[in-house]
Amino acid sequence: MNNFTETKIGKAVISYVKVFLAVVLGLFLADGADLFAVDATDLKTWLAAGVASILPLVITALDPTDHRFGVNSDA
Repeated sequence: MNNFTETKIGKAVISYVKVFLAVVLGLFLADGADLFAVDATDLKTWLAAGVASILPLVITALDPTDHRFGVNSDA
């Protein structure tokens, strides 16, 4: 049985998580937020930014005409 992180899907998920976390951390640092003063509004903003950051990757992966990666990848 293959380790999940060694599969194509696992590598894609790891890539998406890295992008998501990098954007959320960047927004957190740029916003100057205090870790102990986080409220629901901050969390909603960070979640929206994270989702917006991975959305283009998901769209590219699902595009059948794009052969770099995803549904019809050559790899």
